[in-house]
Amino acid sequence: MNDTSKIWSISFEIADAHVDAFEQVLEPLVESLMWTVDEPRGLQRVEGFTTSAPDAPTILAPLQALADSLGMKAPEVHIEELAPRNWVEENLKAFPPIDAGRFFIYASHVDERPLPGRIPMRIDPGAAFGTGTHATTSGCLQAIEDLGRRHRFRAPLDVGTGSGILAIAMAKLWKLPVLGTDIDPTAVRVAGENAVLNGVANLLDFRVGAGFKPISEFARFDLIVANILARPLTAIAPDLARRLSPKGYAVLSGLIVRDERFVLGPYLAQGLVLKRRYVRNGWLTLVLKKRG
Repeated sequence: MNDTSKIWSISFEIADAHVDAFEQVLEPLVESLMWTVDEPRGLQRVEGFTTSAPDAPTILAPLQALADSLGMKAPEVHIEELAPRNWVEENLKAFPPIDAGRFFIYASHVDERPLPGRIPMRIDPGAAFGTGTHATTSGCLQAIEDLGRRHRFRAPLDVGTGSGILAIAMAKLWKLPVLGTDIDPTAVRVAGENAVLNGVANLLDFRVGAGFKPISEFARFDLIVANILARPLTAIAPDLARRLSPKGYAVLSGLIVRDERFVLGPYLAQGLVLKRRYVRNGWLTLVLKKRG
């Protein structure tokens, strides 16, 4: 999409207990999905974004059908066209510096620079959605740094790379090739540009596709990082476990604390074990290990 593309918002509030079901209905109808937790009221605000003008009946009918099946009143849905904006500029404003362990990540609009001994990374989110929140990104970065103190990785993978933050961090930290995938072609393009900005383009291979689809069936990885959403994390559990080398590690993020059991269950069923968890502002990062 260009810098000032039209974007529509589809939003509603729903009780915590029903969020997963309603998200599952809305997700195929939008291009990006986010939610905000309102803990005092026990509600979550679910909001989807699309660059195609939404058809109200197409949006409302499945939500109403779900509400009927649950014996509840359908949420009040708001559909609106957002005011024209320069989305590159908006993304930059919403992308504050990330200070996590040895990593200092900043966008081009930030004047602050890291202290000596830190690993600087200039990351411009560009026009892509899905660049990750501060809490999930910092949790993954801390997990990557902590794992690197005890293990020497040779084949890392970043699933849902977004703007390339985590793949670039691994390439700069360990000076080795890193593979990244993302379903969004815009994200892959932006990630490639960020790799050039950080002088590690020769170490990074970004591919367009969902999950493990752009990767050879025979490829195996000793570290797989996936900072996506709770439901996609559960969906890729069998593939991730199969692609992870014996004694390999997985870093999972993009989920809130409430979803820990929902996400963790499929991985435990695949024989992975939980080694560590990081909590940042209600967001959770999990570190799992595959049995050898």
